[in-house]
Amino acid sequence: MNRSLVVAAALALAACSPEFDPASRIEKLRVLAIRAEPPELDPAGLQTATLTSLVLRADFDAEPARTTTVVHLACLPLPGVDAPSSCVLLAGLKDPAAFLAQFAPASCAGGGGGGGGGGLGMDLVPPVLAGVEVCAGGVCGPATLSGGAALPLPTVSVPARYFLDPPPEADATLLANQQRLGTQAVVLAFALDATPDELAAGSGGPCPEADAVTRLAELWSTREHVLSTKRVQIRGPQALDPANRNPAIAGITAGAATLDDPAILTTVAPGETWVAPLEAAGPEGIPETYRKLDANGDVIELAAEEWVYSWFSTAGELEELHTRGAETNRWSALARGTRAKIVVVVRDLRGGTGWAVRDVVFGP
Repeated sequence: MNRSLVVAAALALAACSPEFDPASRIEKLRVLAIRAEPPELDPAGLQTATLTSLVLRADFDAEPARTTTVVHLACLPLPGVDAPSSCVLLAGLKDPAAFLAQFAPASCAGGGGGGGGGGLGMDLVPPVLAGVEVCAGGVCGPATLSGGAALPLPTVSVPARYFLDPPPEADATLLANQQRLGTQAVVLAFALDATPDELAAGSGGPCPEADAVTRLAELWSTREHVLSTKRVQIRGPQALDPANRNPAIAGITAGAATLDDPAILTTVAPGETWVAPLEAAGPEGIPETYRKLDANGDVIELAAEEWVYSWFSTAGELEELHTRGAETNRWSALARGTRAKIVVVVRDLRGGTGWAVRDVVFGP
């Protein structure tokens, strides 16, 4: 074929290709991260972790009071059993909310939900309600109904005898490996454009938690929504390293400006600026050293955490979605007078998570 025709065809195809918004741009409802505190459950120590989401939407400035309710479901794997949890299978479905009502009875204490994967084709341990939080303006916290009743805070827990009382079907080799490697609980965060009162509407049965999950399933297809997954490490009784801790950052630098106070709206020069994470003081701001293990739990090497920073904004364009260490990131196309949120999420790649959210205005 004539080379000029090939070039012309390629240019024509490029001209017709759709333009996609960068992954770092917040254009709709997004769950950017979920943090577990502590990031590692220990059956012999800290057995409960509190879950907090980072939820943002592009219209935060026009509608600062607009709320998103996040319902967390958790699946605790059976020790020594090599099988996908119902949470993993739910997350892979095109319409996971359609199956929620089938798991709702398990949301109540002692409310069995007992055998069956709710139509997923396997005999699975169903997920349980881990809790509810409400988010507005980039901040998530306790969910309270208009009558004053508080919904349970999102947590995930592991029993003290988790590894000591395995099920009869546990594989001895896998269970032995988990003594050092541990395993992971899976949390599903269903974020919905709704208030807690809307999820509680029509409740009054013996299990209000199940009613909320059922109501979530009813509203899921009619409201803006997003589903996010979080894995929480369960520490094995023979773990070699101290329990992991979440990384921390003190804020963000943007050109000459230091964005260290989340309550302050900072003015940043329009056009283009370079952003970077602001290092936190104390041990939380320093990557930890740990032992890398192979699939059998044997030590490969002693390594330092390599923190990865993910960047997001509600305006302009960030050159990189991810940076490492002290790398800077170019933030451009900043129109004068525009107000925006700039977000950096840090992950230690071992389950630990932290973030900073700051408000800026481009001017003067």
